[in-house]
Amino acid sequence: MKKILYTLFLTAAFSAVSFSQSATTMQDLMETVTDKVKFLEDQKNQELVNITLDLIVGKGKKTVWRNLDPSFEYDVMVLGDRRISKLKIGIRKKDSMGNWVDVDVFSDASPTLRIKPEEFIQYEFTISVDEFKEMSNVGHFAMLLYHRDPEKNR
Repeated sequence: MKKILYTLFLTAAFSAVSFSQSATTMQDLMETVTDKVKFLEDQKNQELVNITLDLIVGKGKKTVWRNLDPSFEYDVMVLGDRRISKLKIGIRKKDSMGNWVDVDVFSDASPTLRIKPEEFIQYEFTISVDEFKEMSNVGHFAMLLYHRDPEKNR
């Protein structure tokens, strides 16, 4: 009986330590992203071309650069983990003179924007948090960039 109680105590102790260590885990976001990728690929015939996962602290921003092909119309979606309630994505592109030009900006729980490149050119995606949940000031986000899968529904 002492052995069983000792085993239960150790299991509870390690579970508590494991839980406290996972307060900043990315697992919930990874599950959300995995489900979204399966949905987009299997049901919407989309092809993911970029997935970025990162951490944002406070009023910080993260930026991703990507050359987009005018053969496709792209969608970009940003998802936040359990600590984020509202994200903002800003999109800019380089013009023919090499200057950055604003394309669009959107703020939502999971903002999604469509991009229709007119030429093969570099785009900049800037992600920030507009609102954290429950006194948090840090959270993970995922940015998904995708377009219609050219191999499906020809």
